[in-house]
Amino acid sequence: MKLIILVVFLAFLGLAKSQNCNNNCSRNEINYLCGKTVRNGREIRCTYKNPCEMDLHACQKREEWRKDTTGRCTRDSEECRR
Repeated sequence: MKLIILVVFLAFLGLAKSQNCNNNCSRNEINYLCGKTVRNGREIRCTYKNPCEMDLHACQKREEWRKDTTGRCTRDSEECRR
């Protein structure tokens, strides 16, 4: 019984931590950048309004995104629309 309670508690703790993404991005700041990540062995590039928006997306998707270039991507990947 104690083991079950411990497992449930740890699962709840993990869930709480996973949803702790900072969403205080300024809606007014426009500083476009092209971010990239690798998903299933494929490079994905998406345009973000600012670094905060990219970091928020990375946190929510639990992925590591990095700035590729300043400004919009030459071409956004299909996955960006999802």
